Amino acid sequence: MRTLSVFRMLPLLAIACTPKVAPAPIPAPEPPPPAPTPAWALDVQSAMDPTANACEDFYQYACGGWVKSTPLPADKPAYGRSFNKIFDSNLDTLHTVLEAAAKDPGTDPVAQKIGAYYGSCMDEAGANAAGLAPMKDLLAPIASVKDVASFMKVSGQLGLAGVNVPVRGEIDADFTDPTVQILFVMQGGLSLPDREYYLKTDEGSAKQLAALEAAITAQLTRAGLAKPDGLAKDVIAFEKGLAQVSVPRADLGDPEKVYHPVDKKGLVKHAPALKLDAWLEGSGIASADRFSIGTPTALAGFQDVVKKAKPETLRAYLTWQSIHAYAGALDAATFATDFELYGKAIKGQQQPEDRWKRCVRSTDGAMGDLLGKAYVDQRFSGESKPKALEMIKGIEEAFRTGLPALSWMDDTTRTAAIGKVDAILNKIGYPDTLRTYDTLTVTASTAGGPSPYVGNLAAARRYESARQMAKIGKPTDRTEWLMSPPTVNAYYNPTVNEIVFPAGILQAPFFNKDFPAAMNYGAIGMVMGHEITHGFDDDGSKFDALGRMKAWWPEDVRARFDERTSCVVNQYNGYEVAPGLNVNGQLTLGENIADLGGARLSYRAYKAMRGTVPEAGMPGLNDDQLFFVAMAQSWCAVSSPEYEKMRVLSDPHSPNRFRVNGTLANVPEFAQTFGCAEGAPMHPKNACEVW
Repeated sequence: MRTLSVFRMLPLLAIACTPKVAPAPIPAPEPPPPAPTPAWALDVQSAMDPTANACEDFYQYACGGWVKSTPLPADKPAYGRSFNKIFDSNLDTLHTVLEAAAKDPGTDPVAQKIGAYYGSCMDEAGANAAGLAPMKDLLAPIASVKDVASFMKVSGQLGLAGVNVPVRGEIDADFTDPTVQILFVMQGGLSLPDREYYLKTDEGSAKQLAALEAAITAQLTRAGLAKPDGLAKDVIAFEKGLAQVSVPRADLGDPEKVYHPVDKKGLVKHAPALKLDAWLEGSGIASADRFSIGTPTALAGFQDVVKKAKPETLRAYLTWQSIHAYAGALDAATFATDFELYGKAIKGQQQPEDRWKRCVRSTDGAMGDLLGKAYVDQRFSGESKPKALEMIKGIEEAFRTGLPALSWMDDTTRTAAIGKVDAILNKIGYPDTLRTYDTLTVTASTAGGPSPYVGNLAAARRYESARQMAKIGKPTDRTEWLMSPPTVNAYYNPTVNEIVFPAGILQAPFFNKDFPAAMNYGAIGMVMGHEITHGFDDDGSKFDALGRMKAWWPEDVRARFDERTSCVVNQYNGYEVAPGLNVNGQLTLGENIADLGGARLSYRAYKAMRGTVPEAGMPGLNDDQLFFVAMAQSWCAVSSPEYEKMRVLSDPHSPNRFRVNGTLANVPEFAQTFGCAEGAPMHPKNACEVW
């Protein structure tokens, strides 16, 4: 056997020792090409500034690339990466619908109505040929103004047609009995965006007042009034008087400061010299008897201002305000004067929007529900609504689960807060029933004739005013939406305890059913959390689960809450927008609280569902970082200095940079995600915490 073994091995040894050319190696398989970076990821990357330090200035880190590469469009005072991008896309969709309706409406009554309205707006030649003639019926009653009573009566009539007059009415639920609607009687009447424009003495404010005087003079000249330059000075003096006694804007958002329920007798008695009974008559609601005096000190102060004004000043004021209210529907010269003031001097906008854009917006404002059906059919797929609702439910659950960590809240108040969030009515996309506007009459343009647009615009405004005024004393309709389906916005309504998300905002880059969860939760999720938090901010927290303004928190809990909100006020007061111009922490408090709550709630909701979702695979960012970058990029924006000033003085929202940095500086999860050391600008030692 040993021989056999050797025998058998010899050939093997011989073969092993024989020199031979080695066979060619088998090539290794080539690695598969890397998967292309998704379009959404490229978009996120291009907007970032990777040279910026995320812990120093997160807005610059997330938005710096976009801001650098995005010049401010000449036809806009501000332009945002999310809101304006969606708004422009929505305009294109509605434009296509309206152009088709105007050219060939067929027998469809909806197409006929929206087509006729839009077509009359687009009739630029007809508007130029008509001049101020279409204003004849609106301006005619002004000639009857000879004293306070006649001024207030005509003011009521013009207010129904959308003219800005000193006293205005807002319909809302009664704060203590939200099952019924009442009329809140409020201050108004200023041509400039806020009372501060009249009270400030800096050079910029002086120039804007001069621009107002020039515009009033030009429009009164067109209207044929004698000595228009002198009248313009008198009108500005009249408005300065109104401004001096007007309530500061920060107080207008406090429900306790605008709720003073009275009957008709009590309303008239509050400011007897202002002749509010004449205003009610002009407004067509002389028989109404459920009111709230929304700005008591202003209405009382208006008495002397109106009483001291000469009748010719009051007539000039109403003439100016009426022309301004309809300038966009009038001839090119009248519109140009209005744009020089409101577009250039007030907002820093260099040129008007294209006419078709203004006409699409006007049609949406007049008959938003009619346009809404076509918009929803094209832009809001069937999967979007349940996906959005699923996210909201998750964020509401994050609110519930976060309550035990709030040291300032006691158990009884926590239980009540859970009851309130459980009772929130969530409205997504569009209402179940759309308004038909059957009683609104619209006139179509005729070739070569004057444009009927002024009449159509006035009819639409009066239609809406009549619809609103008819609610006084009637039950609250909890199914009503306060925004049309294409609107790029959202809101919380405390008297109904509802959050509303029109289809218009549920679009990319805020929301897309195919986006990674981190992006959707960072962008639209933050907005959802924002609106939920409004139910528990400095104002919303004063309403209970049934929408009643009620002290449902013990005094010691409210005191601890107020202590935390004062931290937020002080933080934002310190943000300088321009030399000598700081954010108003009190004016913006509610929105800042909602931003902070929105970011934390959405992040907690995202983390709660994170285990069921695969990684997004964003190059250079993990999913938690992508969440915060997506949140910040929702607020990337460029704007003019004039527009920034207007926002600081009149807008309850902070400028976008501070909506990002101010919010995330108070979010511990952000600092952990980006490794920010304590003491860094985005991780201060004394951060504010509310919700």
